[in-house]
Amino acid sequence: MTFTSGLTSRRQFLKVGGAAAGAISLPGGRIGASAQATPGTEPERVLPGDAHYGRYSRGFNQRWVGTPASIALCSDAGQVRQAVQEAVDGGLRLTVRSGGHCYEDFSAGNDGGVIVDLSPMTKVWRDEGTGYYGIESGARLLDVYTTLAEQYGVTIPGGSCSSIGAGGHFTGGGYGLLSRLYGLPVDYLQGVELVHVTNDGQAEIVTVQRDASDHDEQDLLWGHTGGGGGNFGIVTKFWFRDLPQRPDKAFLIHQAFEWDSLDQAAFRRLLQNYGNFLAENSGVDSPYKGLFPLLALLQQGAGHVGLTTQYVGDEPQRLEKFASAVAAGLPAPVANIVPGVHHRLVSQSPEMQTLDWLDATNQLSGTGPSQRGKYKSAYMLQPFPDEQIDVIYENLVNPSNPNTSALLQVDGYGGQVNAVDPAATAVAQRSSIMKLQYQTYWTDPAEDEANLEWIRGFYTAMYGEQGPVPDELMDGSYVNYPDADLEDWPLLYYKENYGRLQQVKARWDPLNVFNHRQSIRLPGGEGTPTA
Repeated sequence: MTFTSGLTSRRQFLKVGGAAAGAISLPGGRIGASAQATPGTEPERVLPGDAHYGRYSRGFNQRWVGTPASIALCSDAGQVRQAVQEAVDGGLRLTVRSGGHCYEDFSAGNDGGVIVDLSPMTKVWRDEGTGYYGIESGARLLDVYTTLAEQYGVTIPGGSCSSIGAGGHFTGGGYGLLSRLYGLPVDYLQGVELVHVTNDGQAEIVTVQRDASDHDEQDLLWGHTGGGGGNFGIVTKFWFRDLPQRPDKAFLIHQAFEWDSLDQAAFRRLLQNYGNFLAENSGVDSPYKGLFPLLALLQQGAGHVGLTTQYVGDEPQRLEKFASAVAAGLPAPVANIVPGVHHRLVSQSPEMQTLDWLDATNQLSGTGPSQRGKYKSAYMLQPFPDEQIDVIYENLVNPSNPNTSALLQVDGYGGQVNAVDPAATAVAQRSSIMKLQYQTYWTDPAEDEANLEWIRGFYTAMYGEQGPVPDELMDGSYVNYPDADLEDWPLLYYKENYGRLQQVKARWDPLNVFNHRQSIRLPGGEGTPTA
């Protein structure tokens, strides 16, 4: 495979101790000339007993409710620096949230500490001097897409859940319905503004860009191209360059295959058809890389299996060819209520629709209601072998815990994602053709154990106790779908990139101020999380 990293442009570095960061002069203009920190302002504090305390101490996943000493609502980097410094001086644990969608308790699970909340930081802008696009960490993804498309005619190939915050999404690499066509968001990352803590306990604002001459500064930006959130500091702003033009139109097909028509042989054929097509059409130069499918394999009690597919490009007949290839040899798909992105239900027909791209993005960008949930993930390099298909079938048809909101979602992957060398960013998985997300949702805390038992048993039956260890078939797990059950998560999330991430940790967070159960460890095993 020929790799092109697209990651060889310029960076500079600035650090500020007691004051807010200013704009940085670069050849051709200034980066971050908008949305700068305002010296002298205080973050808003939400304390126990305040009317909004419950809202800000709870994650989107309703399993996670913290009891922090305070929540600091920050509007700029200066306020973030102040909140961090006060927490460090007081010996209080720090966690951070942008959209609050962390699947585990790494953000909300902070008892007695300080949650730094970036939700007020929502600006999206373009610097005319440099052409860089600035995005603050609290901006929600749908707002990011809307602003970029309507004001500047560009987009970023990020995720499909509308209310996810940019901060956590981008630091973990991100991906979405345009990633097969355009790659990952971090492939366009030009710089970050970060609040970190020095070895002598001082909170500083630093800004790093691609033309930094210092190796440590280069590594800091690299660590934010998929190294995950909550590891090195708090990113307050991202800068991107050379973003792709927003598509004009998007073509969609929603298909539903009724479980009544899917015996084990038909189910096997469905997954074989799907996996074989992606294996043949996920290369960097594939004419099908504008196609992104999402196969939602719900439990049999839901009544159907759903497939939503988007195509962006000049040959929409490719979408119909894909739909026909997946359905080959199967009972005809029906017009039904079928799962959209992340189990959002939309009523559609299996006929191809032509929509304005932004309208299609709005249609597919549902997050669903806030519930209790558990998630697991895996990357696949090849189609499903028969033995895995049989395990999937058994866990959907005869589940230990029948739940119509439990599913395995199989997303298409590859294409332009795989054009980048695994070492060029912290996202090490650059050869996959499918990306899997195991999901289960419920509302009653009394149902926790049954749901956890089902998803854990399903995952272990697929991969064994060690999870989807990289080999000829599997390629680890996705850090943005964190799973606290994983024991060897450094290997599964980061593969060979973990050692370099530890060096970034040692340089930029030597006191391990920013930590959670799966945060990057300091070299030598030091830096065990405090939670």
